[in-house]
Amino acid sequence: MKLQHLLMQRNGGYTFIKANLLKLLLSIGAILAVFYLFDAFVFDIDSAAKWATEFFSPQGLIGLFFLSEISIGFITPELLIVWADETLKPRWMLTILASLSYLAGIIGYFLGQFWRTRAFVRNFLLDRYKETFAQLNRFGGLLIVLAALTPLPYPIVSQLSGMNNYPFQKFALLTLVRFLRFALYGALLYNLF
Repeated sequence: MKLQHLLMQRNGGYTFIKANLLKLLLSIGAILAVFYLFDAFVFDIDSAAKWATEFFSPQGLIGLFFLSEISIGFITPELLIVWADETLKPRWMLTILASLSYLAGIIGYFLGQFWRTRAFVRNFLLDRYKETFAQLNRFGGLLIVLAALTPLPYPIVSQLSGMNNYPFQKFALLTLVRFLRFALYGALLYNLF
């Protein structure tokens, strides 16, 4: 821990966190405000969640979310968090969604490792953007935590971590923060809607 602290001081990790902490808080506030305004003036999110429940089976929605979390994140977790409040046991559903999101991140990591073995990816991305991937190795932990907590594309960051050969044990430990995101957003969104 001491070594990590010194490394963060020397490499500017704490400066990076300080500069982006306000952005993080503002982005969370903006998402909540957009959801609230959308719910109040455009479209009732509760009725959308009920429609989705009628149109898709719960297993279908969960499967679609899991597929989204593995690929590029085309479904925002907040929509499923609001939907989970409509189920019989919202806390259990929230736990299931968080667990699936975490598992999808692990699968995304290995998917990134698979992409790394492809010549096209090696030649086009890894060789061309060596400096960017070096930065990813230096501040990868911060990026992983921020992606797990914020609207940053978590599936893409998971795949980039695998592609960049970020240590798997660190990745698996850092992405546990994903459970915290679901808990915080669930507490906030359940009280808003």
